[in-house]
Amino acid sequence: MVETVGKYEIRGRLGAGAMGTVLDAFDVVIERRAALKILPKPAAGDREGEESFARFKREAQAAGRLNHPNIVAVYDYGEDEKNAWIAMELVEGGTLKQPLDRAERFALPEIVRLMQEILAGLDYSHKRGVVHRDIKPANVMLTESGTVKIADFGIARIENSSMTQVGTVMGTPSYMAPEQLRGEPVDSRADIWASGVLLYQLLTGEKPFEGGFSAVQHKAIHTEPTPPSTLSVTAPRAFDAVVARAMAKRPEDRYPTAAAFAEAIREAASAPTPAASLPMADADATVVAGGARPAAPPPSPVPVAAPRSGPPVMLIGGGVAAALVAGAAAFYVLGGSGQAPAPAPAPAQVTLAPAQPPAAPPAPAPSLSPSPATAPSPATAPSPATVPAAPPSVAQTPPPAPERPAPIAQTPPATPTPTVLTPPSPPSAQAAAPIPSATERPAPAPAPLIPSAPALVPAAPERPAQAQTPLPSLTPAPPAAADRPVPPPTQLALAPPRPDLRAAALAAAAAPGCGLIAGAASESSLTLEGVVRRGEEGAVRRVLAARDVPLAATRLDLQSFDGPYCPAMAILRPVLAAPDLPPRVAPVGRMPLRAGDLLRFDVSMPDWPGNLYVAYFMSTGEVAHLVPSAPHAANSSVRLGEPRAGFPGWEVSEPFGTDLLVAIVSEGPLFPASRPLVEKQEAYLPALEEALRNARQNGRRVVIRPFVIETAAR
Repeated sequence: MVETVGKYEIRGRLGAGAMGTVLDAFDVVIERRAALKILPKPAAGDREGEESFARFKREAQAAGRLNHPNIVAVYDYGEDEKNAWIAMELVEGGTLKQPLDRAERFALPEIVRLMQEILAGLDYSHKRGVVHRDIKPANVMLTESGTVKIADFGIARIENSSMTQVGTVMGTPSYMAPEQLRGEPVDSRADIWASGVLLYQLLTGEKPFEGGFSAVQHKAIHTEPTPPSTLSVTAPRAFDAVVARAMAKRPEDRYPTAAAFAEAIREAASAPTPAASLPMADADATVVAGGARPAAPPPSPVPVAAPRSGPPVMLIGGGVAAALVAGAAAFYVLGGSGQAPAPAPAPAQVTLAPAQPPAAPPAPAPSLSPSPATAPSPATAPSPATVPAAPPSVAQTPPPAPERPAPIAQTPPATPTPTVLTPPSPPSAQAAAPIPSATERPAPAPAPLIPSAPALVPAAPERPAQAQTPLPSLTPAPPAAADRPVPPPTQLALAPPRPDLRAAALAAAAAPGCGLIAGAASESSLTLEGVVRRGEEGAVRRVLAARDVPLAATRLDLQSFDGPYCPAMAILRPVLAAPDLPPRVAPVGRMPLRAGDLLRFDVSMPDWPGNLYVAYFMSTGEVAHLVPSAPHAANSSVRLGEPRAGFPGWEVSEPFGTDLLVAIVSEGPLFPASRPLVEKQEAYLPALEEALRNARQNGRRVVIRPFVIETAAR
């Protein structure tokens, strides 16, 4: 029998959220497909349910008065004795959050187009008295052709309505304006702020303010975000002022209308250096909380074991210990010694040997003014008004060259410092200070005097030619005849060399101070995947940009976390599985998991039989042993966490946020004896380190895969 809701025939389920379930429906009267958002009516006396139901009806009222190509159209609203529903335009292309979560790149023209369409929809909405109040990537739908459709007016404020109460915080913290975070009444300029955050994220791949609610609130109210062009070398500098005004602390200092904001973006896009963005996002949940929360100082930027604050922190925190005890017997039945498998080739590890550094040409020095026929001479020093005189030994015998104008004083030509001429450093050193590719070439030809490089000497005549100062006006010369004189060295090597992707992968994987990142590279592509402490994703992207790695050749699959997990990283790094190789972890359901949900996930085994063991690092500083030890066949897939007789499952409870799940596969049991169901991290890590060391000494293979689990209140 076909299920129906009112006049709509239900054909499938599209998704679910805090504001109801969305169904794929068909209007049998006018024969039109629709997205049907349905919400059960609350029981009598259910105050929270009644508030949700009132917001649901206001969503229909707010969106129902809007008819714009960049806003999801509302067709109908209805109720029966059990449910209420909103029939809406069916948008089948997904949301903007999905490509951001996949770390997809957006070229500057695409960023401008997306923002123009978002702001066009908001401008139309604002002129009709509707403030969205929850602009974020998850509420920006994309059609199959890429057209923007703003969705989810569930917490929208309708002009002249009484739905907004002072002291009520509604929205998604990372995208909320300061006045919204304080629980004050808001107007259209709160949407301007949120749109500025979204533009910042598209340009840099990061949100301007990260952390829990109190940390984001404090930063948004009291601190200025890093300019996009400083955070990302691909973000045009012209957008710094645009983002700064959109995210001004006081509403009156922001753009007065969405149309004015859109015009500023168009003007900034005409800057001479357009670039693609490096988007990366994480899950965000809309917050509706009574009473403004007090501001708190932001968390320390580099604590190793500092407790994390704020939302999304997941799981099995307080309530998990009880759930684990309840299910312990069932999982211990699965444990035991596994049959030692026949020797097999060792799994591919992330051992990227440093390759010869690339010889990428540096950016043209803005201080030079060469003529098309004359190469710049290094004999002329910068003005002594801004650059101290170099030691006499540096300027003794410059090679003969035509005269050239003196360089502009404030921007002397860039020259490598002596430190970059040393042999390549190990991965750990690269992690501390990513070195731009321009500094990794062999010693260059003489350049204008720089006080920081007193040891530079003229290049020997027989040294291979390197173009240290590309001339904008030079064009490749035709092939020289046999009797034609060889052109000067400065006219050779005009084609940019290909970056060394293997060396770049190695350096980028080691860049974060706290993370587990596996890297792999071929001649034409680079992959990085793993987990990293929130806020350090930018270090990875800066290394890639400094080494001139093409955006199109890079795939980033990084999850960010908050929590005291850094001490485990160094212990687990030697056995981290290579990208795209088992074990793989795939959670059942969407992140974040909500309070009361069950933690369930699939683990795929490598191509050799082994014992699967799962450790769960919690924000409380404890480790839960979800699967003590269980043997599984090669290439098998295991579903864990499904309730069954004697095992109720792992239920999500406070504290919410991000926890770290680590799947470990070893040849034979990892530990000689079972560990406690839950123990302190400081007691567990020495035992884990010893177990991994013993496995390596005995020639037993061990590989691990980390995965961040996000949880939030319902």
